[in-house]
Amino acid sequence: MSYLFMKAEDIIHIKEKLNGNSELQQTLKNKADTLMQTPPLSVTFHKSPAASGNSHDYFSEGPYWWPDEKNPGGPYIRRDGEVNPNRFNHHFEDMQTLSDVIAGLAQAGLFLESDEYMQKAVSLAEIWFVNKATKMSPHLEYGQAVRGICDGRSIGIIDTAQLIKVVAGLNLIEQTGKFTEQIELVKDWFRDYVYWMNHSKKGLEEKNYFNNHANWWNTQAAVFSAFAGDDALMNECFEKYRTDVIPNQTNNEGAFSDELTRTISYFYTLFNLEACAITCELAYHKGVDLWNFITKEGKGIKKSISFFKPYYINPFLWPHQQLNAHKGVMREWLPMRLAALHFCDEELRRANQFRREDMKPFTTTCNLGLLDLIQE
Repeated sequence: MSYLFMKAEDIIHIKEKLNGNSELQQTLKNKADTLMQTPPLSVTFHKSPAASGNSHDYFSEGPYWWPDEKNPGGPYIRRDGEVNPNRFNHHFEDMQTLSDVIAGLAQAGLFLESDEYMQKAVSLAEIWFVNKATKMSPHLEYGQAVRGICDGRSIGIIDTAQLIKVVAGLNLIEQTGKFTEQIELVKDWFRDYVYWMNHSKKGLEEKNYFNNHANWWNTQAAVFSAFAGDDALMNECFEKYRTDVIPNQTNNEGAFSDELTRTISYFYTLFNLEACAITCELAYHKGVDLWNFITKEGKGIKKSISFFKPYYINPFLWPHQQLNAHKGVMREWLPMRLAALHFCDEELRRANQFRREDMKPFTTTCNLGLLDLIQE
């Protein structure tokens, strides 16, 4: 098993930086010590209205669905881009916390050479994915339900994109040669989940969706299958990226056509770029160059990055709709960080630096949770 998102020399580079900087070491230790206080997390700890009645089944409600003022008690109605704060969101929030904590503790355990931090990360993973009494069922039949309309939707599968951080974190721990038996049991869960993603009705609907959902299905399937050791499916996902995602989702300018129609189009463009970037980065570490892949029409992630770069540098130039224009706009985003590295883009490097100017390493992490100390 190799690193999924790092090179051995990256690890050495980061450790050298830490060894020569006691302030950075202390920052990482302080964060890890805070994460060590995280209590056990499980879908079984919050009773949900999932139609199955099974406490192990993950449940969430669609974020953009609201009660109909004209028909109280009737089916919910959609308000794109407007998040309903009263939806059932306990399982999603706990999964999000779990992912951030495992990524953070794994990072600290590796770089500070602490078994204690790694043990905590593995224990949290066992509670969520392995232990019979608390494990989540390896499916998302009841993700993003809509009251009065459906018990779950295929697009709910996007909820588990955050588990990429769990995989990235456990992969780091695995490379130390420790906790391998426990991590193998977690891999069993991901094997079952990827099988469901690729064989169930909802899974196949999401796989063949038309916008960022299909892209994120592909990214999740690629990462989870790589973690589980299914190289055949991983390579199928790389091929889907080449033959489906890029050709069908991007226009001749490199923009994601369907995302431009959303009420928060700036966010969804970056969100879709993030899925592409994670797929490309995984492929890069597997010896496949998707960063420089170009279709015969000239489409590829490099063109999509080039299209968006002026608006990343100056979001006020964005000509499409973006409700809550400030939300998420001025933070650094993973695809632009990785693009600056792979394309040696000085403008992007400066834009990224500006966006993280006030952030200390390890206080905020990207979706992979591993790039804080790798400089362009």
